[in-house]
Amino acid sequence: MKKDIVALMVLIGVGTYAGQVGLPKEHMALPDFQGEYLVCVWDETANDWYSGFTSYDHQGSINFQVPEWGKWYWVGLWDEQSGEYVYGKWVGHFVTH
Repeated sequence: MKKDIVALMVLIGVGTYAGQVGLPKEHMALPDFQGEYLVCVWDETANDWYSGFTSYDHQGSINFQVPEWGKWYWVGLWDEQSGEYVYGKWVGHFVTH
């Protein structure tokens, strides 16, 4: 009985603490278009680029550290030849209790 109570207290404590630890890393799949493309991340809250345009390495994904909880970020793929965005997706990470 004592062990069960201690285990329950530990689980409650860990669950409460786990929601506050660190910032998430985003790992997003991207389409594998042929050609020269740039990847960028827009920070909606800051109304500015989180990361400027960088060459797309055609690995099929992008990884980046999300700078804050509760914010929206837009990931875009820019076609250098046509001068247009060919892909875009919003991501957000929110703490819930």
